[in-house]
Amino acid sequence: MQLDANFFKPFVDGAMKTFEISCKLKALPQKPFLKGSQPQPEFAIAGVIGLTSPKFNGNITLCFPAPVFLAAMSSMLGEDFKEITDDLQDGVAELLNIIYGQAKVVLNQQGHAVEKAIPSVIRGSQIRTTAVSSTPVMVLPFKTDAGEFHIEICSE
Repeated sequence: MQLDANFFKPFVDGAMKTFEISCKLKALPQKPFLKGSQPQPEFAIAGVIGLTSPKFNGNITLCFPAPVFLAAMSSMLGEDFKEITDDLQDGVAELLNIIYGQAKVVLNQQGHAVEKAIPSVIRGSQIRTTAVSSTPVMVLPFKTDAGEFHIEICSE
């Protein structure tokens, strides 16, 4: 299935709304690009959720450098966090769940029949994602006052 801008827009809108409401951060979308066409940023934590529909399969990955994630969680939870802990790491899954849920409503209104999914968390230092298929991966970067983060969307 060929994905177009209308497919990605609900994820951009969902991220902007989620960060403004939940984290009190303005997430400004930057120019999307195909993974591999620019140097890949490293990150410290990511949430991954499967994207399943009768029309396609893939995944969505929400990636953060540690300072951006900590700022988002500090704002969201009203505490000043200095490190990513086991308890705090669930925050990336929660943010991704909210974004995915908002995008899913719009995509299903467009007839995509996207199914429910449960996110997983990846955590470490200097993490990079790699595609396990030949399908292009769209990177949707965002800029906040706390720094940049991005969403990767892969669909087969």
